[in-house]
Amino acid sequence: MRTENPAMCEWANRMEYDKWTQHEDSGRRFGHITTNISECVNSFLKGTRNLPVTSLVQSTYGRLAQLFVVRGQTAEAQLGSSNEFCQALAKEIDRNLRDSRCFTVTLYDRHQSQYTMAKSTPTGRFSLGSYRVSLKDHRCDCGHFQALHYPCCHAIACCAYSRLNWASYMHEVYRMSEVYRMSEVFNVYKQGFLPPIPEGLWPPYDGPTIILDPNMRRTKEGRPRATRIRGSMDQSLENQPKRCGLCRQPGHTRKNCDQRRHTAGGMPRSHAVYYVVLVVLVVL
Repeated sequence: MRTENPAMCEWANRMEYDKWTQHEDSGRRFGHITTNISECVNSFLKGTRNLPVTSLVQSTYGRLAQLFVVRGQTAEAQLGSSNEFCQALAKEIDRNLRDSRCFTVTLYDRHQSQYTMAKSTPTGRFSLGSYRVSLKDHRCDCGHFQALHYPCCHAIACCAYSRLNWASYMHEVYRMSEVYRMSEVFNVYKQGFLPPIPEGLWPPYDGPTIILDPNMRRTKEGRPRATRIRGSMDQSLENQPKRCGLCRQPGHTRKNCDQRRHTAGGMPRSHAVYYVVLVVLVVL
């Protein structure tokens, strides 16, 4: 960052590291360091944000009602299946259980639960890397244990070595079998939605007349204009000739590319197809 913009680096260093770095946040983000939530909301409302206010409110209301019903049914099905963890977490735990079988564990402190492990090849001839694990502090050199708050493959290997239950090192936020966790999951989707009043029953409107801007109308022909805000990485080099999408050579396009016109021994593609059909008919 300092080589790209020293002023930006100095500005970032004036803030506490736990506010903008993952390795200093003490696991409060649970591994989430992206803007996926805001991007999901933006994608959710992308088709309706250019509508008039009334249509925008109706569409948003209907989409939220449908989303709450579907997600509530999904949560209820997972909770009613007597599973201790959600499906996504169970899949990750199964993968960590498979990966934990190729480690050689060494116990250094029985009371503090300090371990080291070495990843070996299937034949066990040489090591592919070592990690330090502290089950007491819920930490591992790989960083996944303290960032995601569930045992990584190294921690699971240590639990198997000491005959400990790896499920006891799961954060309580992941547990779905407990009563208080079930109530919290249902509280997210407990809000109900009433059907909107039909437009024919609305009270008469005596406000100003709204005329839509014709310039904001979406054209029916051609490729839709992208609404994504482009950054410096999206800017193409100036004065760079366009290249063919087939042979990647400049000076022509895919439509008039020689590689497309000359196939099957130098004849055009259409002639080659006719020639193959003629040969098949003669053989038959």
